[in-house]
Amino acid sequence: MDDDHPPPTEAGRRGALGLPELWEATHARLDLYHQIATGQAKTSFRNAQIAMAAGFLLLILFAGIALWASTTAVAIVAGGLGAVSAALAGYVAKTFIRSQEAAATHLRSYFDQPLELSRYLAAERLVADGDLSQEQRGEILSALVQAMVAGPQPAPAPPSVVIASAPGQQGP
Repeated sequence: MDDDHPPPTEAGRRGALGLPELWEATHARLDLYHQIATGQAKTSFRNAQIAMAAGFLLLILFAGIALWASTTAVAIVAGGLGAVSAALAGYVAKTFIRSQEAAATHLRSYFDQPLELSRYLAAERLVADGDLSQEQRGEILSALVQAMVAGPQPAPAPPSVVIASAPGQQGP
């Protein structure tokens, strides 16, 4: 065996995935996710504003046509077209706003990733530095891997506030 290349050890394998490398990889990934999510959110927001403005302009245009129409039939048709165009623009704008909200939700989840990684790294360091038997270490690592695969759990909803009236007092 060549002396220049020692056999891989636990420390050697962990060296390739040390904290600086993981930190750098995580930040590079976060930067890319940030660019994608903010780009999607900006595009969706801009498109929603354009759709709302177009709907408003069409509504004004058809309302103007209806006001200055020479016949009742033209006024009714113009008013109907204005209402339909405004409703369609509102629907399109709402769709783009939902898309922006989805992008913002994804962006929040991307920024939760460094916290997740720091928890896993802390758990790894605690297990590595702890005075544990192989069996205990295996159980803990198994639980850690299961938690990583399951992903972050949603935060519990804040408790509801219930306002009750004291006897003799009126409620809110």
